[in-house]
Amino acid sequence: MDTQLFFGASTGRTATMHLANCLNAEPGCTCVHEGKFRHRETSGEQILPFLTLENRIAYETPDKAADIINDKRAVIDTLDMTGLTHFGDVAYNNSPFLVPLSQRFPDARFVLIVRDGRTFVRSATVLEGEDETPVGWPPDEKETTRLEDYISLGRLQPRRDSPLRDEWEGWGAFEKNVWLWAETNALIIDAMQQIEEQRWLLVRFEDFQSDTLREYTNIRNFLGFEGDPPDETKAVLLSKVVNASRTYSIPAFADWSADQKAHFSRIAGPVMERLGYSDE
Repeated sequence: MDTQLFFGASTGRTATMHLANCLNAEPGCTCVHEGKFRHRETSGEQILPFLTLENRIAYETPDKAADIINDKRAVIDTLDMTGLTHFGDVAYNNSPFLVPLSQRFPDARFVLIVRDGRTFVRSATVLEGEDETPVGWPPDEKETTRLEDYISLGRLQPRRDSPLRDEWEGWGAFEKNVWLWAETNALIIDAMQQIEEQRWLLVRFEDFQSDTLREYTNIRNFLGFEGDPPDETKAVLLSKVVNASRTYSIPAFADWSADQKAHFSRIAGPVMERLGYSDE
């Protein structure tokens, strides 16, 4: 039996852990999240090596991305797939590796999840206290945990030859996370243009939130699952979303300052337009 491989990518803060939990409830499917098997909020075995630090290496030196995938994802070829119809890995740090993954695994499919940059920045920016899911940049003055420090080592920032590099040093967490959203999604868009169209599916986080069953069914169909979602999967799908933000350090867009709105428009506006998001 052939096993359909798939990979998911996003900026993070897009319900990817929830999606992995839903797919794990499908008979014959194993879906890891950032390389780790999870059941709801419980972490399990690390099946694929972390790409936390390699995420930034691949972004800063794209020529190294293929070698990293050949090294860190060759283990997929050795996994016991007996009884599995599907195996996948959903992770924000797949974004710099999409093209090498498509080349290394020519039959793999890709679920690409995007989110409005304004709500991403609000969700990913934690100005004080522990950030248990540290996707975004913290303020320089914030006291951070060892986990936050480790994740920061692999988080994207402008390359040394970027015209924004000098500006970066003067930016706060808000400005940095606007850039992080824009650059990560630019990587995803660029990969879409290099991977055959029938191999990827673009999903809007907002659509997944508003009609979860419909969007999950579309993902399921794209990945080649047969029939309707089983009851166990539906139960997970409609349960509380794991890792959802409960409180925010950043106000809603309408209450941003004029400078914040101008920065967002300048840095993220072109990518918002490419993804079809209105700036209203």
